[in-house]
Amino acid sequence: MSRLAKYARWIGVAGGMGAVAWALRDRFVSIAIQREPERPVFRTPPTEVDQIDDLTTISGIGPVFARRLEEAGISSFSRLAAETDARLAEILNISESRTSGWSEQAEGLK
Repeated sequence: MSRLAKYARWIGVAGGMGAVAWALRDRFVSIAIQREPERPVFRTPPTEVDQIDDLTTISGIGPVFARRLEEAGISSFSRLAAETDARLAEILNISESRTSGWSEQAEGLK
């Protein structure tokens, strides 16, 4: 095998690897985009006045929504009950239909 044929073979292998990487680029990018980056957390220790309730006991609120509500200053059932569905939807960046009933459930748990 001549030297030129060896170089051509290596160029073909490198080109093939490049083609595979190009074909899979959307898969790698979409995996990276699906992850939500961690937001910086600036927490102050709760005072005796602040009450922290487990908001995940309300139907429809999971750990992610509970964390986002806590970051917005809503960490108790009484504060959640005082908010409107529209305001909760705005805070969480979700539709208002998903937050309907949360205030009533929080009212019953305070």
